[in-house]
Amino acid sequence: MKTREKTDSAASLQEDGGATRPQKPGLSRRSLIGGAAMAAGLLAFGGATAAFGGETDRLRPPGGQDADRFWGACIRCDRCRAACPLAAIGVEGLTPGIIGARLPIMDFREGYCDMCDGAFRCIAACPTGALTAFDPYVDKIGMAVVDEAECQLYGISGTCNAPCIDACEWDALSLDENGRLVVDEKRCNGCGACECVCPTSAYRNYDASNKRGINVEVWHG
Repeated sequence: MKTREKTDSAASLQEDGGATRPQKPGLSRRSLIGGAAMAAGLLAFGGATAAFGGETDRLRPPGGQDADRFWGACIRCDRCRAACPLAAIGVEGLTPGIIGARLPIMDFREGYCDMCDGAFRCIAACPTGALTAFDPYVDKIGMAVVDEAECQLYGISGTCNAPCIDACEWDALSLDENGRLVVDEKRCNGCGACECVCPTSAYRNYDASNKRGINVEVWHG
């Protein structure tokens, strides 16, 4: 025999000729507040993790320049790297510590960022929002910096024909009156094409410095 409590409960759920259907739980105010607190906690965790992990200046994929947000949201799923058509995205080793291992970084020795003609496949592939919207005319992955000790245009060299200038699609590189390489910081967005084609420290001109004549560095401007 059913108890009164169970009978009343079943009656309250009866619909359409006696069939019963469980009620869906509603989204409570407490759940909303909890969700907002969790999101804020992830961002705070990202900042703390970056600090604890010894975050050094690293070049991140387009849209990943906010370090706190990036560290709090990136799950190291590797989708951005897999989506990059020019192999410009690599993975971090243990340089910033074990906490930073496997985070995506830009590797302009292997490729460069052509911005996917505005499609930004890496951003589209990111499932967590670690990579946000990126405007290549305003935002910067980094900044190209000439290394005068390595750039063959600053020394006596007849082998360099400045392929970096031809590779730059943003007209950010030019030669001054002395034939020295200069960077227009307003035009440069850190795409890495110049570093990718620079012959200095490439296999045919390797000098063990691990630096090229022009290198993209983190932009703090």
